[in-house]
Amino acid sequence: MVTPFYHPIIGGSEAQIENLSLKLNEIGISTDIMTFNLDGKMKPAHFQKIEKINGLNVVRVPTIAFLPWKLRHNKINFMINFVPRNHTYIVEEYDILHFHNETDLSFPVFLYKVCKPKVFHLRCLNVTYSIFKRNVVCRRILKKIADVYIAQSRYVLHLLLDLDIPKSRLKIIPNAINVSTFRPGKEKVENRLLFVGRIEKYKGLHVLLESLKHIRVPVELLIIGPLVGKSDYHKKVAKLITEINEKTSHKVRYLGPKKSDELVKYYQSASVVIVPSLSESFGNVILESLACETPVVASSIGGIPEIISSYKNGILVPPNNSVKLANAIQLLLEDEKFRQKLGKQGRKVVIEKYSLEIVARKILRVYEELLN
Repeated sequence: MVTPFYHPIIGGSEAQIENLSLKLNEIGISTDIMTFNLDGKMKPAHFQKIEKINGLNVVRVPTIAFLPWKLRHNKINFMINFVPRNHTYIVEEYDILHFHNETDLSFPVFLYKVCKPKVFHLRCLNVTYSIFKRNVVCRRILKKIADVYIAQSRYVLHLLLDLDIPKSRLKIIPNAINVSTFRPGKEKVENRLLFVGRIEKYKGLHVLLESLKHIRVPVELLIIGPLVGKSDYHKKVAKLITEINEKTSHKVRYLGPKKSDELVKYYQSASVVIVPSLSESFGNVILESLACETPVVASSIGGIPEIISSYKNGILVPPNNSVKLANAIQLLLEDEKFRQKLGKQGRKVVIEKYSLEIVARKILRVYEELLN
């Protein structure tokens, strides 16, 4: 598994890589992780190290930053942000290179001449699509660096087709959840809402905060996730939180980022999880919540409608519409039996379609086809 970012930088993509690697090792496919040697503040280190993290071998490749001031100044991003050093010999013992995360193409580019079967898992295309679309260099690079491209949803598949990736090289394989870790808890906290995600504009937290002004029953909103992107947006969110806490009967608390094993208890205790995204390739938070039998209200955008069937295992609302979002939340808060019904159906769907076992077997079939 080759990824630009990994522990201590951790998010939905990194958690998916870790869980998939653990499952592949469990079923007999020896799997390690190669990543850049970056610290939590994204600063590169100039030495290589190998360490064990949560039972996985992680090879940290030394790197130097490669983003000239002129490119930054002109806002031109070629998505090659690092130069790996002394890394090609590392992959000699492996049969397959499985790349993740197209926000940085450094590894695929610098491993281009290595003659190994290559898989590219597109995990952030809702964010990076516009860059590839307008930048012919990035688009040509993307088209040449892998034998198979994995899309998490039909939505991502169509974006890849629009970027001229041949359909014959595309596979749809959704993200996966460990249903043993994410499981129902003992009790819910009444009128507790939960938001989990990066604090940046496209995740739509501001829409959720605005929607609280239209909710009649007093609620507690817990916000979990790292501050990412522009500080102006963070200030806007902080201002909205202060206004709500001071001028309404609702209570909003920001808890910062949490690890997967810490997240479970929050999913288990919430009455409703809210995913108000303005853009989304898939939606890991939805799977995690439903696996805990907690119903979800989410935006009807991107790959989300491929997971949620509205009023069957969740509720879909138009994106960027705080009033309709509030109405859906209010409906669920007022009807406990309906919440329980959606939650139970949601976990059933996750077990049948998105369990780690099922998804790992699909990945394994891709590997076998490549090797054959």
